[in-house]
Order: sequence, then C-alpha cells, then structure tokens
Amino acid sequence: MGQCKSIKWVFWLAILAALSAQTEGADEALQGIAAAYPQDRGIQEDPRVLFTENFETGTVEQIGRRWGQAFKPENMALVGDTPPASGGQRCLRIRDNGHLFTHPRGVDTIYVRFYVKFHERTGYVHHFVHLVADAAPKPWPKGGAGETPAGDMKFSTGIEPTGVWGKYPPPGVWNFYSYWHEMETKWGTVFVGKEEPIVPGRWYCVEVMLKANSTPDAYDGEQAFWVDGRLFGRWGGFNWRTTDALKINSFWLLYYNTDQPARHNRDPHPESRVMEVWFDDIVVATDYIGPITPSRDAEDGREQP
Repeated sequence: MGQCKSIKWVFWLAILAALSAQTEGADEALQGIAAAYPQDRGIQEDPRVLFTENFETGTVEQIGRRWGQAFKPENMALVGDTPPASGGQRCLRIRDNGHLFTHPRGVDTIYVRFYVKFHERTGYVHHFVHLVADAAPKPWPKGGAGETPAGDMKFSTGIEPTGVWGKYPPPGVWNFYSYWHEMETKWGTVFVGKEEPIVPGRWYCVEVMLKANSTPDAYDGEQAFWVDGRLFGRWGGFNWRTTDALKINSFWLLYYNTDQPARHNRDPHPESRVMEVWFDDIVVATDYIGPITPSRDAEDGREQP
C-alpha cells in the first residue's frame, strides 16, 4: 500500500509540475553569456565560465584525462557531426553506456549548457546528465540509488528524457530526476517540464540551472531547464542542503542504459532500438549561457581539430 501511494504521489506531482512549467513564462527569452561569443569562440575566458568542452582537441583518452574520469571509453568516438551553429568539426558519440565526469569549482548556483542528439531509432534511456553537490567528492561518480542523502552531504538533479510510462515514443520528453534530503520517496522525485516530445536525429540545445538554498533553513533553492533557449520548466521552494558548506561541484555527462525503461514504457520492439547519443559544445558557468550565437561567417569560424 505504501509503494502504491508513493507511485500515485509521483504521478500527480509530475502532472502538477508539467502544468506549472507551461504557465510560468515557458517561452521566455534570455540574453546569455554565449551572446557575446559567436560560435563560442573565447567563451572559456569569460570569468563566469567554470568549464568548457567542444571535443575539438585530443583523443578520447586525452579528453577523459582532461575531465578527470571516463567510463567505458571504448564506447566513445569523436565523429564529424556538429550542431548547426557550432564552430567545430567534431562531437562525442557514445554507444550503449558511458560517461565523462569532472569537478568544476564548487558554487551555489550553476548553469550547464550542452548540445545533444539521439539516434533516429533510439530506445528509452535509463539515466542521463547530472549535476551534483557532494561534500566528499571522489574522482569518480558515486552511487546512491534508493538512498535519501543527508542534507549536509549531497544533493543532485538529472536532466533526463522520460517516456512517462509509455505516453511518449522514445526517448520521450525532458524531466528532472532529483535527490535531496527532503525528497518524498527514497527513489527520488520527478519534475516533468513542458511535454514536447524529443525528436530523434535532431540536435537540441539543453541548459540546466541548479541553485542551492541561500541559508541552511531557507526554502529558496531552485532548478530550471531550457530547450533551444525556451524555458521548459522552473521549480522553487527547495531546501536542498542544511549547510552552506555544501557546494555544487560535480558534472556528470552520463549515458546509462538498461532494459528497465523499455519495460516501464511497454516498448513493443526494444530489440530494434539503437542506443547512441551525440554530445557537443558544453559550457558550465555561474550565469545563464544560452544557445550558440551564429557567426557572421560560419565557414571561417570553424575550428580545426
């Protein structure tokens, strides 16, 4: 009975979150850091920027060392496919499972922008890109599924595609999957934004904001995400942490797949799916970044690997 109540609670929360996300300025336009750097050229020098990666230099192994940790580098490749406005010639492709993991400087508010494309025959994804505040960070990401973190030790949120129990074709729609000390169930809490299905085979610009509460007893923490510069969801009133010492200090470019999402979404043809994803033009910063600003001369602006 308790499990049934938890499932119902998450279901209704998702509905309410979707409604609020669509009514709170869902199409708001912002001027971000990227506006001053056509094709992101020089954006890494902006004092608000904590980390960048465009996959234009180095091998997969060298990129892994640059980040700090790469899991299953044998599933990764640098390929000649980039978003339309990109100034580069390469992106990172991951097949089946893999991740890159790094520790930017710890901050109270973080923004992460990345470009992503799913294979035309993609299936449903289990877990995806995460932001983490960790009081005792390691060079590798930690587990924690089914565990409520202590308020002075950890909180996290993942921007992930979800099929919403088969309502949408794979990979689904974007949602947050969040863990913190006051979450309702031990399996985390889901926040579904604007329910606009992700089109496989198309590049998207996704940006995530995570803001810690200002004091240990305050409920003013926030999270939000944008797709192609449009606000898809914003939620507030969080007490993410119980100490100011806990900072957002980890970025996990994750692509994790099992057969569980296919079962949960009642996929009739899971064997036909191709689990591949492409990432490019990542920026981590303390202010809103925004999509890449096109160059007046796109060809001249293209970087050489």
